[in-house]
Amino acid sequence: MLQKVPKQYLAQTRRIFHCNCKIKIPIEFGEQLLEKSFEVLEEIDRKYNSYVSGSFFNRINEMRGSWVTVDKDCIEMINTIQKVSVITKGHYDITCMPLLRLWGFYKEDNHKLPKSDELAYALEKVNFRSILTDGLNIKINTEQEIITGSFIKAFAVDKTIAFLKSQGVTDAVINAGGSTISSLNDASHPAWKINIPDPFNKEAFKTGLEISSQTFSLSGSVDNHLVIDGKKYGHILNCITGYPAETLQTGVLTKSAFLGDVLSTALFTVPAVMRNEVTAELKKHFDFDYFIIDNDNKKILAECFQYLR
Repeated sequence: MLQKVPKQYLAQTRRIFHCNCKIKIPIEFGEQLLEKSFEVLEEIDRKYNSYVSGSFFNRINEMRGSWVTVDKDCIEMINTIQKVSVITKGHYDITCMPLLRLWGFYKEDNHKLPKSDELAYALEKVNFRSILTDGLNIKINTEQEIITGSFIKAFAVDKTIAFLKSQGVTDAVINAGGSTISSLNDASHPAWKINIPDPFNKEAFKTGLEISSQTFSLSGSVDNHLVIDGKKYGHILNCITGYPAETLQTGVLTKSAFLGDVLSTALFTVPAVMRNEVTAELKKHFDFDYFIIDNDNKKILAECFQYLR
């Protein structure tokens, strides 16, 4: 009796989008295709990342108050993001950079809470409705700044998955920082099993979630938070109050990595009292499953999303 030979893969990890990005493809496609796949990620980083000088979103920020010509992808991303921001009633807002700077997420150390008048002043600059589009042009207010952290890495993953499919790849996985994991699957390998970090124990994982030509998107504050007066404050902000959101972790299953990252961040920002209403409205526009974990360890599981097995 012949023994089945395990399928072999090529894998490589590189530092892109301020995180470790790993691509894994069947070995028969070779190192050259792996190299070209990373080139797709790197091109999106250069072209759209708000932290990269000369990118579309960096130019929008640098030329705030003036119209900036962009491309179709920029406009489509902004249109989707603004729709989600409307549904979350502004709790998710990509113009939140003034708040992030105020809290000290871009300082080496910070040991004090923002004062109420400082928060009020920063909040005046945060308003997704002030992102204007006209054809292939975008303009923001003179004191605004867009941050692409909640969506651009996932957008790059979508582009890379599309590239792999165009090259005939039907079995692959991309893991971008653990927060965006996107797969291709076929009959020879119907699913990829992934681990989800336990929000209460950095060293532990929940196991058993399988994705099949899907994306799993994760938002959490375990690895990115401030400690002020002994209390942890996460980096994902409620853009209505100006304070870090109280949620511990959200996970979303979608076909699109971009949409998954937007929704996982958006759901993270929404207060518990609004969650059912907001989620029901999001479901009218987008196809996704999700879970949410609050500080009291209360889980919300949507339909067929098997978080624990």
